[in-house]
Amino acid sequence: MADNFIKDTLKDILRHTHNLGIFEMLKISGTIDQTDIVSVDTDKVVIFIANTKTPVPEFVDATIGWNRLPVLDGYLKMFSEANDTVEVVTEERNGEDAPTEIALKGEDGNTANFRFMPASIIDAQLGNIEYVGAEEYEVSIVPTQKNLKDLTAINSILGQYESMFTPKVEDGALYFHVGDQGGDRSKIKVSDVAGGELTREFNWPLDVVLKILRLGDGSNVALQIMNQGVLKITVDSGISEYKYYLPAQG
Repeated sequence: MADNFIKDTLKDILRHTHNLGIFEMLKISGTIDQTDIVSVDTDKVVIFIANTKTPVPEFVDATIGWNRLPVLDGYLKMFSEANDTVEVVTEERNGEDAPTEIALKGEDGNTANFRFMPASIIDAQLGNIEYVGAEEYEVSIVPTQKNLKDLTAINSILGQYESMFTPKVEDGALYFHVGDQGGDRSKIKVSDVAGGELTREFNWPLDVVLKILRLGDGSNVALQIMNQGVLKITVDSGISEYKYYLPAQG
């Protein structure tokens, strides 16, 4: 049976990025200690920062870019049999071996190759992505499956008219308010215990937040909000830890 570490890692990264439908490219960089993945969506709504729990050896001391994410996703679905192989290919550049593409080969002899973007190009496209703000959050919760079900229902009802929500803490519980006073509106309880107070009102896109929250199975997803206007969602897949930072809108 083929070694599935790199295959499982690639699939996990795509599930938490490409499957959201908001990222067009990713920047991958590695050291001997960790492999980092970063991106930002085209509308600058979500800052994405992640790291694998086990460093990917093929990406040590390297920086590469992935675009055409649907191509890689399609390849991995096509070459999904146990004995299909997925490996990172290196080429010599400036006297050093550098990762340049992913080679996939099926047990039946079919092959496919996914070419990386060089460091210079991905740096020009995405630049240096990092979150440099505070990490002190007034509200920290773990949404339940019922919370997600209720929010999904409200988004399907009001989403085409009211795309944003405003989180508020009332009597110690966290609610998401959708819609304005004087119009169609709803208030959905997201947690009985918010952990703190929100002193300012900010808005975030409910559809985007829901897409990210649905990546987890409940226990491995945390949502945090700070009064400075940042909402953070952390998803622990077991393979990597994914962090999504959403600056407030409006």
